[in-house]
Amino acid sequence: MTKYAHKSKFDNKKNKASWLTFFYVGNTDDVFSENIRRVFIINLFASVGILFTLPLGIVSLIEGKTVLGSALILIAFLYAMNHIYLRRTHNHGLSGNFVIYPLYALMIYLVYTGGVKGTGHVWIYCIPAVSLFLNGMKRGLIELSFFTLALIITMFFTDSHFAEFGYDPELKTRILFSFIVVVFLSGIYEYSMSRFNQELKETSAKLKLVAYIDALTELLNRRGMLQRLEASSYTSFHLLLADVDFFKSINDEYGHDAGDYALSQLAKIIQVSLPEGGLASRWGGEEFLIAVCDCSESEAFALAESIRQDVEDYEFEYLDQKFRMTLSFGVATMNESTSLREAITLADSRLYSAKRAGRNRTRKS
Repeated sequence: MTKYAHKSKFDNKKNKASWLTFFYVGNTDDVFSENIRRVFIINLFASVGILFTLPLGIVSLIEGKTVLGSALILIAFLYAMNHIYLRRTHNHGLSGNFVIYPLYALMIYLVYTGGVKGTGHVWIYCIPAVSLFLNGMKRGLIELSFFTLALIITMFFTDSHFAEFGYDPELKTRILFSFIVVVFLSGIYEYSMSRFNQELKETSAKLKLVAYIDALTELLNRRGMLQRLEASSYTSFHLLLADVDFFKSINDEYGHDAGDYALSQLAKIIQVSLPEGGLASRWGGEEFLIAVCDCSESEAFALAESIRQDVEDYEFEYLDQKFRMTLSFGVATMNESTSLREAITLADSRLYSAKRAGRNRTRKS
């Protein structure tokens, strides 16, 4: 088989998966969020409901059970409309109600009438899983309690189908107890899954924080800064790229712990100086990148000079050691004619121009 045949096979598989995703979700995005997952499952429930209730409804009509057949076909129609509505709106809250409440009514009706050849009661065991998923643990259990009460009334206090089909008198009790067991097991599963999902969300949030935040300074890291700048609605930013002068000598003379302390203090000085809407990041090592908008180039230059002067005047004190640091700045502007990458390169070039000129200064050209 040629490589092109392999590729064609892969593309067909991918297209098929995309078609299934579109059919159930009404969305072709690659991001499978919690909302999309709920839409997917509700649409899947609706689709399964159509596939089961429609044929059973047709069979019931053929057998002369007009009321039962009409009820089943009506449910199938409601699920089909719900499927279309959900694909268009993604309103899974309302659509979930259209799935579960007709299902409650249908199950009670099947238990009362016997359904097709007295097998109506065998369908009630799908209720707990669907109810708990759609409504959550608390509301799901409350509704299942009311459904169980309706089940008891239907089986024990109405003229239901059980005597008509010659079932053992104990069957109703066994159905009730087995249903309660399924509710109990479904509740345990839903509880464990909700706890797992909560822990997964918390872990995901922590990982996201680690991915975009520098642990030492608590500023954005390089990835976080690029992500924020690329996602911003602003088309113009002034970039201030700073580097600590002779930072290696601080580590060598006072130790790396003192160097880490100095960087964290430096981050605090920068954060205090930031105007509203400004961003600050630890760009790497002892480099910091600041981005400001809604100001002129001269104001951005003045901000860099202000931070540089604040750092020059600040006395760093770690344990019994006191020392001072200075910064060199390169300033550039990202706009419609200068891309972000080009502006960063330009700021970096101006930063090293400031260092070559004697350090502890700012260059904007």
